[in-house]
Amino acid sequence: MITYTAVILLALSLAFSGNSFEEGYKIFKRSCSTCHRETMTPEELAKVRETVMKGGKPPIKAPPMSEVSARVKKFYPTEEEFIKFVKDYIANPSKEKSVCLPRALKLFGVMPPVGRTLTDEEREAVARWLFHRFSDTWEEFIKKHPH
Repeated sequence: MITYTAVILLALSLAFSGNSFEEGYKIFKRSCSTCHRETMTPEELAKVRETVMKGGKPPIKAPPMSEVSARVKKFYPTEEEFIKFVKDYIANPSKEKSVCLPRALKLFGVMPPVGRTLTDEEREAVARWLFHRFSDTWEEFIKKHPH
């Protein structure tokens, strides 16, 4: 039997997670979207690949967040691992820590440490948003967006 206290705690938890998700999106828009688009269609990504394959410069500054999320989940599949990695990486990015494909690193380089300007709570909110916003695994993402 569910108690009144359990119902109140569940409601508060859901309210907080909704606000946290919303806050993560706001942080993405403010701090990440200057380089990362939220998502791109398979056709848009195909055009980027085509431009690059012809020797052109990519028309985007960084991979879309849908791809970033799927790629990070390949190496850090649980929410806890994912959030820990993202919180650290956005504040202290490096080639050694990167989970990007070598081609992406060559095209875009290592991201700047934009997370250093964020509080720990803000890094956590954007990491949670990134984990929950996109559900594709790397394999699912690649099926939809062949590389």
